[in-house]
Amino acid sequence: MKKHFYVLFLLAVVLGCYSCSKETGSSNKNETEVTLDLVNVTDDRVKVVVKPPTVNSSTIAFQVPKIIPGTYAIQDYGRYIDDFKAFDKSGNSLPVSKKDVNTWVISEANKLDRVEYLVNDTFDEEVGQMKKNETVPFSPAGTNINKGENFFLNLGGFVGYFENQQEKPFVLTIEYPRELAGTTAMVDADASPTKDVYRAKRFAELIDNPIMYAKPDISTFTIGDMEVVLHVYSPRNTKVTSQFLMPALQKTMIAQKDYLGPINKTKRYAVLVYLTAKADNDAQGTGALEHNSSTTGIFEDDMKADGLDHTISHEFFHTLTPLNVHSKEIQYFDFNNPKMSQHLWMYEGFTEYFSVLFRTNKGFADEQAFYDVLADKMNFAATLYNDQMSLTEVSKNVVDPVINKQFGNFYNKGTLAAMCLDIIIREKSNGERGILSVMGELSNLYGADTAFSDDSLIPEFTKLTYPEVGEFLQNHVVKNDPIDYGYYLAKVGVSIQKIKVPVKMAFSLGSNTYFNVDPKTDKVFIATLDGKNEFLRSVGFQDNDEIVELRGVKPEGAESGKLASILAYNLKDGDEYTAKVIRNGEPIELRGKVKLNQVDGNKIEFTDKSKAVLKDQWLYK
Repeated sequence: MKKHFYVLFLLAVVLGCYSCSKETGSSNKNETEVTLDLVNVTDDRVKVVVKPPTVNSSTIAFQVPKIIPGTYAIQDYGRYIDDFKAFDKSGNSLPVSKKDVNTWVISEANKLDRVEYLVNDTFDEEVGQMKKNETVPFSPAGTNINKGENFFLNLGGFVGYFENQQEKPFVLTIEYPRELAGTTAMVDADASPTKDVYRAKRFAELIDNPIMYAKPDISTFTIGDMEVVLHVYSPRNTKVTSQFLMPALQKTMIAQKDYLGPINKTKRYAVLVYLTAKADNDAQGTGALEHNSSTTGIFEDDMKADGLDHTISHEFFHTLTPLNVHSKEIQYFDFNNPKMSQHLWMYEGFTEYFSVLFRTNKGFADEQAFYDVLADKMNFAATLYNDQMSLTEVSKNVVDPVINKQFGNFYNKGTLAAMCLDIIIREKSNGERGILSVMGELSNLYGADTAFSDDSLIPEFTKLTYPEVGEFLQNHVVKNDPIDYGYYLAKVGVSIQKIKVPVKMAFSLGSNTYFNVDPKTDKVFIATLDGKNEFLRSVGFQDNDEIVELRGVKPEGAESGKLASILAYNLKDGDEYTAKVIRNGEPIELRGKVKLNQVDGNKIEFTDKSKAVLKDQWLYK
């Protein structure tokens, strides 16, 4: 007790001295100081003030991110900034010119005291940008400004950096209404109920820690020495609260933490959930964005109690990679001229593999459920993506709009590559090791603060394992040789049978999608009927039908086409299906029993009991 009191006394003295130094005007010129004002919000815009470290040059550029880690697509947050100005210490304006959408160049920079600008939120703009066919930020990477109600702060949308200053410390001060509470994985250094102060070692660390301010619908729990904080903003559906979602979340994360064991060293993890009503000024996309110590999720507000299950079972495993195992391209991410790592196949593929394997490992799902997921991923990889593309090449060039269309294959072929590697390592080690333990070794070798050279990962991974692992990586990850999944699954007694499987997306068959969306009106029309789609015939759709309603839901608005696809997804033969259409100007009600299209697919089963020991080590050890 005496020791604790002494430490607290010293801390009080240090903080007191720090407070005095601030009051006398002294400041650390090595850090960037940022202030966000969430109280005095005008015209739905937040004022941001940024003070630089000491500037000795005559000009300096200020930039906000073009892209942030985890999205692998252009965001261009500069589109949302208005009224950018620079000032000296006396409040006199300094000359500013705009270089590009995300960059401002300040002249007479040796006099610079601060820059000020106003930020619009991305949620308000999504519908308009979709209608104009513009690039729309991924909603979980977006921002919301709703005065007195909600501030969804992916900080890349609010905070920029001065050139060559990204690696210096940042201090972020946020002033906010007393009735709101802020949640983040960062630790607040200020005890005030209306001001938070956060410190980051560098710009990348600050951007990696989103914050949500909203009414305090917050639940917390601990797992060992890790605190988990869940904050939910649900303005319309008062049933979906943090208490409603917490039990399933807690059950999942306890199992994940146990699965990772000592590999996971996270002390605080934040889950920020924004429930959208899909209004014109609201988020239109749903999903989640991983961060090293948190997840931002956008979901529809009728989500179920276990609605966070798969999201968290994927995102939390990112605490392994890229948090602890990542390349220099991730560690020193260039937010405006990014050079992408060639190892997204690992960051996303391994993460997705762990998220499905752990469920069987911890008893959430049986073995066959795991095999069924693998079969689905094989089917998706073969039918939706180009199997002839190198995974490392797709990784390096993922920002290219054409290549980016292959990004989803990291969750399919990337996962299957992880499966094969896991089986190879299990076989060569007599079941004692797998890719999880190897990733643990890599975590100890590198860790959160040490990055590997992009070209060194595969040689290092091979050195830690076996020559057969290196051969697989070179042939099927670096090169584009097709993977014989059956060859590797046979090692654990599992076989693949070719069968006919129902198409999950009933409005699609092969490369054909049987509807079009009018870009001016967002109306959805049945199109390109070729007589091959059994589902359309069973319900009674005809060419040029305008879809008014599917299963009681109207597919309308900026994402009408996506909604139409969802409303015809994962059906079963014999299900009753209803629709309303306008045909030749007349409203018509359609009703029929679903008949799904059948395509070639895979069925995976355990069939060779002589391999049961290795199979069990693969799944359960």
